[in-house]
Amino acid sequence: MNVLFIIADMFRADCLGATGNPVIRTPNLDDLAADGAAFTSCFTQAAPCGPSRSCIYTSRYLCSTRSLHNETPLVDAEDNFGFALRAAGFEPELIGYNDYAVDPAILPDGDPRKRSLSNDNILPGFQCVYFHPFDSEEYFESLRRKGYPQSILSHEAIHRPNLPPEGPGEHLEATFPANYRKEDSECRYVTQKAIEYVQTRKRRRADSPGWVLSLNYLKPHPPYVCCDPFHRMVDPTRVPAPVRRLAELQPEHPYLRLAQEDRGADEKKLTSNEKHLRELRACYYGMISELDDNLGLLFEALMASDQWDSTLIVFTSDHGHCLGDHHVQGAEHFYDSAMRVPLIIRDPSPQAAATRGRQVDDLVESIDTAPTLLDYLCVSRPDRFQGRSLLARVRGDADYVPRTQIHFECDYRPMVLARRPQADPDRHLLWVVRDHEYKYIQFADEAMPPILIDLKEDPGEFENIAGTTQGAAVMARYCQELLRWRMIHEDQRMARWAQTFR
Repeated sequence: MNVLFIIADMFRADCLGATGNPVIRTPNLDDLAADGAAFTSCFTQAAPCGPSRSCIYTSRYLCSTRSLHNETPLVDAEDNFGFALRAAGFEPELIGYNDYAVDPAILPDGDPRKRSLSNDNILPGFQCVYFHPFDSEEYFESLRRKGYPQSILSHEAIHRPNLPPEGPGEHLEATFPANYRKEDSECRYVTQKAIEYVQTRKRRRADSPGWVLSLNYLKPHPPYVCCDPFHRMVDPTRVPAPVRRLAELQPEHPYLRLAQEDRGADEKKLTSNEKHLRELRACYYGMISELDDNLGLLFEALMASDQWDSTLIVFTSDHGHCLGDHHVQGAEHFYDSAMRVPLIIRDPSPQAAATRGRQVDDLVESIDTAPTLLDYLCVSRPDRFQGRSLLARVRGDADYVPRTQIHFECDYRPMVLARRPQADPDRHLLWVVRDHEYKYIQFADEAMPPILIDLKEDPGEFENIAGTTQGAAVMARYCQELLRWRMIHEDQRMARWAQTFR
């Protein structure tokens, strides 16, 4: 019983051929979905990368982890699924990165991380096979041995496209290929490490416990660059247009005005140029196809080593990407394009035949993945985990009761403090509760009125009906539900002690 847990970075939920994207090419992930269950309503619990991954690995909401931003330290980091597996006798390992910042309180005097922030750490419980956030010196040395010029062997240079001498002309730079061949990409290098890993684990003793690998890919996160032939795989004119209206550039709600004001000059220029935005989306699709191509090699290695039928494979992402929707970029927004992520669970056991090849529209959360992995390996769920195992749903258990809501949190203080440095940073937090009918957004700042969206009537998320007669009663109900959820799930590190002395 092995586990391969794959997290892509910034992968939108609507970018799989298997779930309806009309132009993207993802044959290997499509095949994985055909052999597993594709959850089409999976939502991440936080953004950006660091906070989201803290939630995923610890199976806890942001209000519990309190890791609000990239490089924000994670307290009690040992409460993660890797540590739980190690305590149960497994040896969970990692390729890629965690985006984990160490709590300075547990570091010895003199450690530089006591005075500066860094995500370049591995969560306790995981053994690092190969650390690769964007690139690595080991990767650069492999290119050097293959004869690549020193001029491109740096973090800045390797992630820039190979522009013609006359420049990009009327095109976006992202339309041009990378400076390396596809067999020499950083994505391929990470994949090769994973292939070597599964091949080596095949040769372990028969009485060894199954292996667990957390495999983390940068793509399709920026920088926007991909190698030939993926950079030209999608015609920009065929890419679906962003979901947006011109009126959104002059929004009434103060938070939405803030989001528009926060856009830098480059972002404004990009999102206003339809040709360049389509080229950016085509590059993003190409990066996904490159990732898919590499996953196909890894899946082939599992099959060739006779481990395919003994390996649970979970594929997901830490968050999505607005990619021009609503005239914004990035993932730190409450729109579905930022919150919704792909989730494919391929359980090799015969019990999973009931959902094999099915698309499941149940509401699920990213924090549900860790309990699912533990459940598959028959490891008890730690008491602080707040997610729920999906294994019963994958195996068609009639007693499984799906979630009725999902929750998302985002701390948007950088948008505010950049303009008002003296503002109270703790007021700039938003909470989201969403089901199949409505999305309700509550702000900590009293100057930010709530937002309520009728998802059935307004799937594009354009109209705030919080101030309407219809919305008043709905808003009151969702506000109460959001409050109860927070009361139950906020940071409860001392709750276990209270139980001990009852």
